[in-house]
Amino acid sequence: MYVYMGHMTFEHTQPYENWFWEKNRIELKKAFVKTVETENKTLHFQDGGSLTYDKLIIATGSKPNKFGWPGQDLDGVMGMYHKQDLENLEKYAPDNKVCKRAVIVGGGLIGIEMAEMLHSRHIPVTFLVREDSFWNGVLPEGESNMINREILSSGIDLRLSTNLKEIVPDENGNVKAVIIDETGEELPCNVVGLTAGVAPNIDFIRDSGIEIGRGIKVNRYLETNIEGVYAIGDCAEQHEALTNAALLKPFGTRAV
Repeated sequence: MYVYMGHMTFEHTQPYENWFWEKNRIELKKAFVKTVETENKTLHFQDGGSLTYDKLIIATGSKPNKFGWPGQDLDGVMGMYHKQDLENLEKYAPDNKVCKRAVIVGGGLIGIEMAEMLHSRHIPVTFLVREDSFWNGVLPEGESNMINREILSSGIDLRLSTNLKEIVPDENGNVKAVIIDETGEELPCNVVGLTAGVAPNIDFIRDSGIEIGRGIKVNRYLETNIEGVYAIGDCAEQHEALTNAALLKPFGTRAV
């Protein structure tokens, strides 16, 4: 958020200096894990490489919810959860000449942060919130209404009780517009922010033998059903201490 708004640089967000990894005998490898082969303790990368392990800790976090909207995978559609999202926002919404309007879908904390980010660069923002007031499932009515007024007074086009139906592409596969479900209105835009909650980022382990529910199932020691494999953070499904109910906690600090 603060990088895009110019208050800090990306280097300020790094947890450690570059020398830290070598000094502590940690091999930092940048790769995308495609599959996990637990029988042979091997990670297979998207680029064709692989890496064997003795112990595996999965801390892959979460990803934005997608609900099958047509066009949800177009260029210019993004969440705001990872470095890649920030890079995409810089690419598709560097200023209000490139991005004439952005539409944000989802009325939570990430949605309002993304609206503030875009607003800081004078990019017109339409904010689609399916509830009849901002975050009214958490905030009391008075506080929720106060935030509604603040959003509107800042010049953001807040649409309450409004749902996305479709994201319309242009001839190059980029975002051209969104269609509002309730009215059929086609609203021109260049960027769509999907901020309607998150889900564990676990697609790559679905055929690994690691047991999953809504997230990767772990016990009180963060162990999975596979010996030597652990899961922590947003991707892990733990159990509530009193009721033993399955529980996801996607609002914590960094797992690693």
